[in-house]
Amino acid sequence: MAKSPSVSRRILFLLTVTALGLMTADVRGFGPIDSARSTALAVSSPFRDFVGTAVSPIADTWNGAVHYDELEAENAQLRLEVAQLEGDVARLPDIESDLDELLAATGFDVAGDLGRVTARVISDRQTGIERVIEINRGSADGLVVGMPVVVGAGLAGRVDDVFADHRSTVLLITDSRVRVGLNGVDSGVSAITTGKGRNDQLEVEFQAIDLESVQGGERFETNGFSELYPPDIPVGSLVVADDGSVFLIPFVDFDKLGFVTIILTEVTP
Repeated sequence: MAKSPSVSRRILFLLTVTALGLMTADVRGFGPIDSARSTALAVSSPFRDFVGTAVSPIADTWNGAVHYDELEAENAQLRLEVAQLEGDVARLPDIESDLDELLAATGFDVAGDLGRVTARVISDRQTGIERVIEINRGSADGLVVGMPVVVGAGLAGRVDDVFADHRSTVLLITDSRVRVGLNGVDSGVSAITTGKGRNDQLEVEFQAIDLESVQGGERFETNGFSELYPPDIPVGSLVVADDGSVFLIPFVDFDKLGFVTIILTEVTP
């Protein structure tokens, strides 16, 4: 005779309770209980599988809700790191350009035991009358007014004003207030160059010369007669125009001054 549903449910309930009690009993090495535990595990296995399957999605949802803020924080951190990496990749061309300019600025060999300081150009202001270059070095870095400023290509100018621990301005050799003593590398003739307010030309004044003694394209360097500029710093290349005018084309590209080097000479105040 078949058992009624209520009886079957009571039997299942008793088996489940017995199984749970045996599974949680803290008894080791006692044969009857170990045997009963095994039997209970076997009998309740389908029930446990069913419960596990039913409860698993609920547990996952519960864990997700409990750890939501933590996951959001981790995702936000990951998004920040990705954005930073993308920014680094985007800045690579600028970094490479800065490196090229830095190498160009520091590629000048300083004569003797003179020290030098490399500076970044942080401002370049040009008006119709003058051009002011500001750099991030100053009195705390040993700069003094009058010190020569160079890049790898040659003479760029001189320190014009030291107004802070890490701020100075530079007067370029293209400025009409700057005069530099020169010697021709091949001819040995002496000259003085003065800025014309243009980036591509310097006015040349020869002390005593027969124009036939110099050739267009001759290289001119500082002669060292002035305490401001050590000797043998490249300045420019001589041009003799068809109309007989003579001028110097500077070696330095003044529109691409990202970094400069200041030679720490002894300048008399």
